[in-house]
Amino acid sequence: MHAPPCFGEYESLAAAYQFRLNIAGMAVCRDGMRRTGMTYQATPQPFPAWPFDGIEDWHSADQSRRDEYNEAERAASAQTIAGRTGIPEFKLMSNGPWLVGAREVDEALSYYQASSLRLRVDLERDELWLAWLDWLRQAVSHGGFTVR
Repeated sequence: MHAPPCFGEYESLAAAYQFRLNIAGMAVCRDGMRRTGMTYQATPQPFPAWPFDGIEDWHSADQSRRDEYNEAERAASAQTIAGRTGIPEFKLMSNGPWLVGAREVDEALSYYQASSLRLRVDLERDELWLAWLDWLRQAVSHGGFTVR
């Protein structure tokens, strides 16, 4: 990975807007979310196929063609399932890119609040879970979050 001299400063400034988890940490958070109804099972729709012949084609393509592809990719990243509330679990199963909107996070947090006190007390014994909940609450006011 290329690390320019400003990378450390960037990491420091961006830290407040990121929540990093490894696969095991995400499994803990996903399990708590599943147990409290914050997520739902669904199959994602596929991302759009790359319509360019290569990077040169991308660079030389008309801006409207690139914009059209970027729009389709963003729509696929932000997909939800009609009639379902909370966060589709597939958005928490890979590095995406997935966009989890503020509405999805807010719905998930509502399910958490509606879950049993006993379950919440049990989950809140884990510092990682508490940090995750705090970050989700902050994410609502920032428009959601991106999974990468």
